[in-house]
Amino acid sequence: MHIEINDKTLLKNIQDVFSDFYPYLKIEFYNTRHKKYEGSMETDLIDPLTDIGSLRHKHVSGILEIQPFFKVADVEKEFQQHFKLSVQVFNKDKDGWRQTTEMDDFTLKELNQIGRNSSDEFIISDYEESFEEDAENPDGYINV
Repeated sequence: MHIEINDKTLLKNIQDVFSDFYPYLKIEFYNTRHKKYEGSMETDLIDPLTDIGSLRHKHVSGILEIQPFFKVADVEKEFQQHFKLSVQVFNKDKDGWRQTTEMDDFTLKELNQIGRNSSDEFIISDYEESFEEDAENPDGYINV
């Protein structure tokens, strides 16, 4: 995946491109940097409708390449080094979205798969629940 970044790019556009490639991951932007295995404070979260130009003192345009085999920590580091953007990767689990602080050594592909598997649990439980409901209505007819 390649993400073009310039002063007019909205954070939301970067988030959308990232999530198109990794539907069980998302990125959020913050005002402060964090170290490997550290989380980011919600109070430092930047509005996704903010443009890149308003966040940086040095205005550098470019293309950021992100590959599935990149580790989470490396992706966050790339945003910081090339564009001075503090990013936190989140993964989806059965309880919602969570920061990947303890998973910084996982690849994007691995983490996306973990999120997918977690979501599959919901699909299975929803599927099983529909069978329980059908037991109450064995004919499968809906009364109108």
